[in-house]
Amino acid sequence: MPAWQAAALVGAVIFAVYAFVALAVEGRPDSERVLSQVAGISAYVFLAAALALYFNAWRRRPGPADRLVSRYLIENTVVADWLGQPVKVLIPERIADGKSSDAVQMPVIAGVEGPLGRGEAHLTLARVSGTWEVLQAELVRNGDVVSLSAGK
Repeated sequence: MPAWQAAALVGAVIFAVYAFVALAVEGRPDSERVLSQVAGISAYVFLAAALALYFNAWRRRPGPADRLVSRYLIENTVVADWLGQPVKVLIPERIADGKSSDAVQMPVIAGVEGPLGRGEAHLTLARVSGTWEVLQAELVRNGDVVSLSAGK
């Protein structure tokens, strides 16, 4: 669930609690004071929840290598020919960034779905001078292996 939807849901729950409290204290001599305190507390709870949700979403955003894999597979014409469009890329685990000065080479396996079926993309990524690049990529679908380097 996107952070904005979760924040809206939290806001709706807080408003429902406030409405329940308003109905419960209606007609009491100090109801205005209680409602103003509950409203203030509700505002701070919503603010804290929204900050926590957006911070968590920011922390879990895809890194440069994840974005490269997704963009490479979505824009690749061979993937579009074999699986159709739109293409959905599923990266099972986050690709670790490490230090930006490290020269790293790593294999990545990503699930790829389209209207014509599913496949698995096997990519080899390399980080040279802090920038990620795709060295080799192939699509495996129903046992057939196709090179993706021609569809850049």
